[in-house]
Amino acid sequence: MGPSDMHPSACDAFFGCGYCSEAYPDEKQLSVHIKMQHEGQKYLSVPAPLPSREQRLLHQPSAAAISKDIPLSEVNRHCTPEDCWVALNGKVYDLSEFMDRHPGGPTTILSWAGKDASKLFNEIHKGVKIDSYLRPEALLGNLGVDESLMSDEFWHTLREARIVEIREEIDRVLSQTSSTHKADSIQRLLQDKSLDSGLKTKLQRLETQKRVALDSEEYDKAAGVKKEIEKLLAAQDVAHLHEVPLESKNLSGGIPLSEVARHNKPHDCWIAINRSVYDLTDFLMQHPEQRNSILAWAGRDASAMWDKIPGRFPSKQWMEFFMRPEAKMGEVGEEPEKDPVMEQLKQLHDELRRLEGPSKADIEAAKTSVKVPGKTDAPTLSEESRFPKLAQISAGKELPFFTRAEVAKHTSSEEPYMIIHNRVYNLKPLLGSHPGGDDILLSKAGTDCTKDFEVFEHSEKARVQRDRDLLVGQLVLAENTDWSADAQVSQVVGEEVSELMRYMKYKVTDVALLAVGWYVYKTLQNRKPLSQFTYSRALRHLHLIMAVGIFGAVGTAQAAANTEGQTRKQMLWWHKQSGLAMLVALILRVFFRLKSGIPPRFPGNPLVQMIETQSLRAFYLLALMLPMSGIANEYFLKWAPGSDRTGNAEDDKRNDRLAKQSVDAHKLLGKFLQYAWLPFHLGYTTLYHYSQGRGVVRKVSPFI
Repeated sequence: MGPSDMHPSACDAFFGCGYCSEAYPDEKQLSVHIKMQHEGQKYLSVPAPLPSREQRLLHQPSAAAISKDIPLSEVNRHCTPEDCWVALNGKVYDLSEFMDRHPGGPTTILSWAGKDASKLFNEIHKGVKIDSYLRPEALLGNLGVDESLMSDEFWHTLREARIVEIREEIDRVLSQTSSTHKADSIQRLLQDKSLDSGLKTKLQRLETQKRVALDSEEYDKAAGVKKEIEKLLAAQDVAHLHEVPLESKNLSGGIPLSEVARHNKPHDCWIAINRSVYDLTDFLMQHPEQRNSILAWAGRDASAMWDKIPGRFPSKQWMEFFMRPEAKMGEVGEEPEKDPVMEQLKQLHDELRRLEGPSKADIEAAKTSVKVPGKTDAPTLSEESRFPKLAQISAGKELPFFTRAEVAKHTSSEEPYMIIHNRVYNLKPLLGSHPGGDDILLSKAGTDCTKDFEVFEHSEKARVQRDRDLLVGQLVLAENTDWSADAQVSQVVGEEVSELMRYMKYKVTDVALLAVGWYVYKTLQNRKPLSQFTYSRALRHLHLIMAVGIFGAVGTAQAAANTEGQTRKQMLWWHKQSGLAMLVALILRVFFRLKSGIPPRFPGNPLVQMIETQSLRAFYLLALMLPMSGIANEYFLKWAPGSDRTGNAEDDKRNDRLAKQSVDAHKLLGKFLQYAWLPFHLGYTTLYHYSQGRGVVRKVSPFI
C-alpha cells in the first residue's frame, strides 16, 4: 500500500517531541507536553508520523472510529429541531424523531437540544428507561472521548476526514448508476443543505406551528398542519425535489412495517400488534391518560410487549376492553424490494448529514434563542394591561407561531423581524419612515427588543399602528417572557442596580445638593445693585443657568447614545427636561435682556466683532429651534390626529414622515451646537478674551 492509499490524516506531519517519542497533531499540545514532562527544556519539535495510539483507529471502519464515543462539543452542534441531539446519563441520543411524540410536548426536548439534560431528566423521570421509548437507531453512542486514546480536536479531525471519504464514496456510487438520491422524510429534507432557502423557511414555519399544537395537545390542529405540509410538498415546483411519501400506499397486500413507521405522531399514530396494524389516533384524543404507554410504540411493532403487563397496553385484556374493530387497518405485509444501490446511498447520506451537522447559520440562530429573557429582565408591566386598544387589533386573528431561532434568521433589509412583548413584527414597511432611522432598526433585527422599545416610551397610538401594520406572528408559548402586571419594581426597570452604582447615585445627589447650596449662598452674598451700563443681576443668573443647561443637554444626549436599558431611558428623560428648561430660560432671558443695560464691547477687529454678534444670534436661534424640534417630534408621534381619529391611513404616514423630519432636524442642530457653536464660543469669545486680560468672566458673573 503506497502513501496515497493511506488515511488522509496518516500522511500529515505530526509534531514530535525532541526529547522523547511522543507526537501530537497540534503545536500547543506539544508545548504543554514539553513544559510538563521536560521541565526547563526549550521547545523542540521534529517531524513525526501518526502516533501509535491513534494509528490503530485507522484500521477500524471510519464510522466506527468516530461514532463509538462522542464529545460534548459535537453534541453542542446538533441543536436544531430537525437535528436534535441530547446527552442523557452518559449516552447521546438523536431525539429528532421522538420529539413530536414526547408526552410532554416537543418544545421541552428542543429547549435541551445540543446539551446534557441528565440532571433534569433524572429529576422528572427517575427510574424511566429512555431506550424503551426510542427506536434503536436513536442511540448514537457514549458521551465523551477517551482522553488516553485521542483528544477532542483529533476526534473532529477524524470526523472531517470521514466526511471527505463519504463524499468520495457517494461520487463513486453515483458514477455506477443513473439513479439519484432524494430525501424521503421531512427531517432529511430539512437537513439537505442544497434545499431552496425559501422552501426550507416555509417548511420550518409549518413545523413550528405543528410543535405548538402538539405542546397544547391540539392534535386536530397538528393534523391540519400536516396536511398543509403535504400540500406544499405536492406542489408541481417542489415535488421533483424529494421522495417524501405524501399518501399511504396501496394496503390491499398488507402493510409493511416501513409504512407503519411513517405514522409515529400523536396526530397520526399507527402501531403493529401480533401481525395486525391499528390506527390509534382517535383513541389517543379520547384517552389522554394512556398516551404515554401508547406513544412509546407509535410507528413501531409492539408485539414484543404483548401481555407483559396484564390489563395494560398491549395485552389481551386491554384489546378486548378498549380496541374498536374500525381501528384495525390491516395485516402486516412484506417489505417491498429495495434497490441495494439506493439503500447504500441512503446510508451514506444519513451518515454524511450526521457528521456534517447543521449549517453555521442554523447553529448561530439556535444559540441566539437559547437565552430567553426572564422576569429579571422585564422592562415594563404587561403591555395589554396598559394599552387596552391593542387587544382590539389582534382580536379574531389566528397569528402563526415563531421560535426565537426562526426570528433570529430574519436580519436582512428584505425581511427584518423583531420581537416585542412576545410578538413578532416585520419591520420592512417601517424602513424609511422610522423617526429613529433605519440603522437602529436593522441593528436590532432578529432580536427581542422589548426593553429598547420601552425605553423610548412609545405612545398608545404608535403601538396600535405597530400592531396594525407590522404584526406577523407570535412567539411559541414555551419561549414567552412573562410581562405580568404584578412585576416588581426591580423587574420593571430592567437590570437590578449594583451596590456600587447605588452608592455613586447617592454621592452624585450629595454633590448636586452642595452645588445648589453653594449657589444660593453666593447669591445671597452678592445682592447689591449693579450699574445700569452693565448686565442686570437677573440676566447674569440666567446666563449661568443656561450655560449649565446647555452642557447638561449635550451631556445627557451623549450619555443616552452610549448606554442601554433603564439608564438610557433616564438620560433621555433628563435630556428632555433640560431642553424644556432651556426654552423657558430663553424666554425669560429675552425679557430681562430688553430691560437690562448693555456693557461696552471688547476692542477688536470689526469682522471678529461681527462674527461674535452673529454667534450670539445663532445661539438664540439654536436655543429656540432645538427644544421646538424635539416637541414637534413628540407631537407628531403621540398627539397629532391620525387614522384612529380621522379614519385616513395617510394621516399616519404623514405624521411618521413629519416626526422623522423633526428628529432629524433636532439631531442636526444638536451636532452643530456641540461641534461648531460651543467650540467657537468657548474657544474665542471666552478663552481668547480671558487670555488677553479682559474681564470676560466678570462681565457675565452673577457673583460680583
